[in-house]
Amino acid sequence: MNILGYRSGKAKLLSMTFFTVGCIVDHVTTLYGLSLPNVMETNPVVILLIGSGIWNLIDFIFVAAVNGSGLVIFGSKSKILIAFSITILLMSGIIRLCAGVNNMMVIFNTLHMLARNL
Repeated sequence: MNILGYRSGKAKLLSMTFFTVGCIVDHVTTLYGLSLPNVMETNPVVILLIGSGIWNLIDFIFVAAVNGSGLVIFGSKSKILIAFSITILLMSGIIRLCAGVNNMMVIFNTLHMLARNL
């Protein structure tokens, strides 16, 4: 079976890996960025979760639940559902990776400004 130009097994693994890596990059850069002075989180949901002390746990559960859902869907016989799931995982991974790259830019700019003020 050939989905998105890859053999199905490779596409499934790639999509889950990309999603997971994107989430980890976003989470780690957010965590580090928030430790810097004058850097604040703007997402009200994340602010609430951090304030409650459960942000790390919820993000971990989110990644596990999405990947688990992907595994369940990948067990389906529907090629369309599998292709849709692969696409959604890849798109979500790209979005989270872009958020992580944006966080890195904020971190680098903040560190640069802090170094200039020394």
